[in-house]
Amino acid sequence: MIGLINLSHSDPLSMTFSPDEIVRKSAADNYRDLEEGRTEIGMVSLVTYLEHSDKLNLVKSINIHTKANSISTILLSRSGYLKNNIKINVTSLTKTTEFYLKLVLEKMGISFELKESGYSDYENLLKDADYALVIGDEAIKAYSGSANILLDVGLEFSKLYGLEPVYAVAASRNAIDNARISDLDRHIEDSKKYIKESAEKNSLKFHVKRELMEEYYRVMDYSFNNSVMKTIEFARKIIG
Repeated sequence: MIGLINLSHSDPLSMTFSPDEIVRKSAADNYRDLEEGRTEIGMVSLVTYLEHSDKLNLVKSINIHTKANSISTILLSRSGYLKNNIKINVTSLTKTTEFYLKLVLEKMGISFELKESGYSDYENLLKDADYALVIGDEAIKAYSGSANILLDVGLEFSKLYGLEPVYAVAASRNAIDNARISDLDRHIEDSKKYIKESAEKNSLKFHVKRELMEEYYRVMDYSFNNSVMKTIEFARKIIG
């Protein structure tokens, strides 16, 4: 059994598996399922993997990264501009994007305070803060809303550090053989067949232009390559 993340970025990949092969949950729940032996492979946040890499194996296949801009990792505001000494409400759904946001703001010389919130939607996140970090499906919804999109965090990270942002990786408790890796790689290739269908479905679901969803899936990549490894090693040096 494989744990995939239950956000739209995983839709084309999930459609290559039969229902009895996968379970789709949050990255945090995928880690718990993996730890408790309910899944063989689980897609977890990059930060979670690095924090527990002493007991997890990196599966060098399916992952979530983007080729620069991410579209679904965004900093929003009520005011419409970025200033110094800001308070940012952060969705509880992310660890990795919060890690990238810290690096970006520090590089830009902006002082900030991050506050984790139980909310994931930008409307609630902006109720008691001028800024909000929103990811995934809730970020996509924001493109049809009234909030000001200030930064694509993935894009800024890529521009400032010259790396592709990696958000989630596949991990396992036991070693995965090469035949299993090859099978996962075939699913990555097959996922390309479902991009158009996923873009059309989710443009209707989130009430955004289909062109936005098409771009979303164009920049999304599930394959494991040297760029992914470079980002993992970069983050490892910081997180430890």
